[in-house]
Amino acid sequence: MRPPLVLTIAASESDGAGGLQADLKTFTALGVYGAGAVSMVTTITAQRVLDTHPLPAAVVRGQIDAVVEDLRLDATKIGALGSAAVVEAVAASVRAQRGRLGRIVLDPVMVSAHGTPLITAEGARALRDSLLPLVDVLTPTMAEAAQLLGRPLATTIEEIREQALALQATGPGTVLITGRLLEGDDVVDVLVHEGGTDLLRAERVPGRRVRGAGATLSAAIAAQLARIAEFDRAGELGEIGEAGSDDDMVTIVASAREFVASATENAHDWRLSRTAGGYGPLNHLITLGS
Repeated sequence: MRPPLVLTIAASESDGAGGLQADLKTFTALGVYGAGAVSMVTTITAQRVLDTHPLPAAVVRGQIDAVVEDLRLDATKIGALGSAAVVEAVAASVRAQRGRLGRIVLDPVMVSAHGTPLITAEGARALRDSLLPLVDVLTPTMAEAAQLLGRPLATTIEEIREQALALQATGPGTVLITGRLLEGDDVVDVLVHEGGTDLLRAERVPGRRVRGAGATLSAAIAAQLARIAEFDRAGELGEIGEAGSDDDMVTIVASAREFVASATENAHDWRLSRTAGGYGPLNHLITLGS
């Protein structure tokens, strides 16, 4: 007997709001054991990114390979990688260890919430060419989707859908483009999967400034995929739907979005920073009770 197990390959963020720290908090909140491989060390505050240090590619690959050799993974989440060399190292590990990584979720982090680039242009090209064809789920923002495709930023839901389909054609079976940058009373995320296209709506909360929502969303999707693998091992998959059914991803993504929304709402009165303004964290403690 063992818990569902997810590996996150992501940047360490010093204030704990995003990156690998947010991933591990999300896994714990959702009842999943988390392992980690650090891709980059980021010095960051609520107000700005002070510095970034991508690790040597061999160090990143060594961490991944050690975890895969030792632990029985059900899913893997990939976040910020920082450089083309690290992207290529992660892609090499995925190709070599594909059968041991479970289903793979890629959050193609390129720019921080503060607007600071978190990957080189060469690294962004490597993401598109080397890593996208290897993953199962891709969760870009509208800006990241446009950059990956070399297209202008989408301005309508239909354009977002077209870009999601174009990204799906590169390899991922599921693409979720988050639509926060699209104007309107609701935030509309576009989900393209093997069963078709779904529009997922949520009420926009004006003035809410949080960081780590994208990392938390992709980590929650990976956690839910790992839980499905756990049901499969226990012979209880029928309780949540047949393996591979078209509605699996819609249910998984909807559940992950609900967790992010609740974690955001329950952090509205947190005052962690010594200085006013900036981007606050999500409240990943919501499942732990009072």
